[in-house]
Amino acid sequence: MSSSASASEAMPVYFVSHGGPNLLDPADYPASEPIAQGLARIGREIRALNPRALLVLSGHWEAGASSLQINGKSALPQPLIYDFYGFPAAFYEEKFPHAVSPQFTEQVAELVSKADIPIEVVDRGLDHGVWVVLKKAGLADAPFPIVQLSLFHNDSMSQHVRLGEVLSELREQGVVVVGSGMAVHNLRDLFGPGAKAGVRSYVPLFDKEIEAALRSSDRRQAVIDLEHSDYLRRAHPTLEHLLPLHVAVGAAKDAKTVNKMLEAYQVSMSWSCYKFT
Repeated sequence: MSSSASASEAMPVYFVSHGGPNLLDPADYPASEPIAQGLARIGREIRALNPRALLVLSGHWEAGASSLQINGKSALPQPLIYDFYGFPAAFYEEKFPHAVSPQFTEQVAELVSKADIPIEVVDRGLDHGVWVVLKKAGLADAPFPIVQLSLFHNDSMSQHVRLGEVLSELREQGVVVVGSGMAVHNLRDLFGPGAKAGVRSYVPLFDKEIEAALRSSDRRQAVIDLEHSDYLRRAHPTLEHLLPLHVAVGAAKDAKTVNKMLEAYQVSMSWSCYKFT
């Protein structure tokens, strides 16, 4: 048997909170502290799995309201996207060597198309919602391809869960699916006048609502019902950083175990990360 993942074993699904480019600054996120340690643990797990491919959906790429895009048209990796502003020059020089696979990209596109979801294969680099967190996790130069699929450009939690369900069969084919967003993500409060006041009250409250939903007997409906939370629009003034969680839940389908890999709060952000097996 090959040392790579067996096609008969369902691969785990991950939801990771990805932060900004300064995640790569050891002065801001030392290797000895929980955020760096939690992400490194996830990276070690994925390397040990040696999957056939890593399929990542980030809150920084939305396509059409009912259509998708996927990168990997070219056999060569495209330049990284430095989709952040006002950071020191060194962050715009970061590299993330990685493999691509047009064959795997086409397989995903075909799978999505068969579910009657229009999809376009494009040449696009990885955005920072993918390469920053994966680099912090130690997955630069990984021996497997890393392919990014967009989200829909809408706020439909149910539609993103359904997308995950379409992707779920890839787990049986040695593919690890990763949703990359933030469990709580409010930049207005992070950079606002009250930023030095400590963790905002809604951060742990909404974070615990997410955890309760993921541990519910009907996980699928529970994460969709987060749209009715009193804290939703404080925790996520816009939803693009939450919806990768819904894709992950869909891809996990009836996974029996939900493991919280990281819990950390910063002002108006939650770094919670989960693994579904």
